[in-house]
Amino acid sequence: MKLDHLAIIMDGNRRWARSNNLPSYEGHRKGAENLWEIINNIDEFNLKYLTVFVFSTENWKRSSKEISFLMKLLNQFLDQTISKIHEKNFKIRFIGDLLPFEEKIKNKINIINESTSKNDGEVITFALNYGGRLDIVSAINHILSNKKTINPINEDDFKKYTLNKDLPYPDLLIRTGGEMRLSNFLLWDLAYTELMFPLEMWPDFNKLKLKNCIEDYYKRIRKYGGDQ
Repeated sequence: MKLDHLAIIMDGNRRWARSNNLPSYEGHRKGAENLWEIINNIDEFNLKYLTVFVFSTENWKRSSKEISFLMKLLNQFLDQTISKIHEKNFKIRFIGDLLPFEEKIKNKINIINESTSKNDGEVITFALNYGGRLDIVSAINHILSNKKTINPINEDDFKKYTLNKDLPYPDLLIRTGGEMRLSNFLLWDLAYTELMFPLEMWPDFNKLKLKNCIEDYYKRIRKYGGDQ
């Protein structure tokens, strides 16, 4: 059993801030810093793919003040990413509906996509304004718009229209913060993914805790509905 693709729901930033008597934005800031700490260490775990839930389609429901801060933080995160893309051989990609974002954010995303598109190292996917239902509906609409594919299709054919069509399905999903739900993340992709829900809030989730999750993964037996 091999672990090639890790997916992460980075939950608990606001709760971490409250538990440390800090404003919520400090939790988000610390969470963004921690994301790079994890990314910079993934090569130690022989992972080929990392997909992280950065901003969901539902996150727009938060207060305008928090949304404003999150967009500012996203801008800063993209600037940091641009400054780091030549340090590693990562291929960085983005999935989700990017249309609602400001032009400066979309321009930075394009720079990162183009600058890393030919890299052959670990593939880092940031899910931005992403929803699993949106992904499925978008795939169906693409199929319906293509007259050649109106005939019945199988699961492999359907996957070709999803946003992660070029990636293998995740082997392991980690959601930090103790909440045990998928929150509309990679609904199609996670059908047979192993799930873990560590109690640590995302800002406290470090390399050692990731190592523990990976070791736990290798103790499991993936049956895929069979009896092996």
